[in-house]
Amino acid sequence: MAAPAQSEAVESLLLKLEADAERVRRVMIDIVVPAGSPMFPLDFLALAAAKRHASTTSAFVAMAIAWNMVIARALLRMHIDTSLRFSAAWHVAEPQAFATAVLKGERIDRLRTPTGARLTDSHLVQLHKDKHPWLPAVYERLSGYVHFSGAHIVDAIDGLGDEDQTIQFLVADQDLKFPESSWIEVLECFREATSLLAMFLQGWGATKRLSDAELEALRSGA
Repeated sequence: MAAPAQSEAVESLLLKLEADAERVRRVMIDIVVPAGSPMFPLDFLALAAAKRHASTTSAFVAMAIAWNMVIARALLRMHIDTSLRFSAAWHVAEPQAFATAVLKGERIDRLRTPTGARLTDSHLVQLHKDKHPWLPAVYERLSGYVHFSGAHIVDAIDGLGDEDQTIQFLVADQDLKFPESSWIEVLECFREATSLLAMFLQGWGATKRLSDAELEALRSGA
């Protein structure tokens, strides 16, 4: 069955998501790894994060157009994961050593902060919650969409019969029961996660341009 068109507000946000993806691409080309620039281990992580963001955005937009909320929410959770885990490099003693460990196959959630805390997703959420108060609740709600869980039972319910106490289920790829506000919510959260990722990508690009003296002054808080 052909999917109906989304609302004008949703369509406008979808265009903004695609524009966000282009801005991230330009950040990588112009700031992080311009032609001829030296490469560091963290550059490889930045490129991986940018690539995953581009791929996730494409799939997320397609799912929104197709009214597939179940997979759109799973993709949003993956996107938040990308932003959080790239930000982990800012919470370790030696970012390049951290990036090298990840390149060698170490799991990010098994690496640690200088205080000894593991860089789990839940810990990274806590580190960002002050500046991004929406993050804890959204992260918790979306976690059930990555693995098969009770969230998928709720999504399969199409209606409840008040008089005869029956339940109607719908097994289909379109989730037309969700109102416009639900679609706007997931789209805006996706953009927020992109802003978080872009901030750290730009921060790394700016750090690469510092001299040794400037970098040392930054580390010492001068």
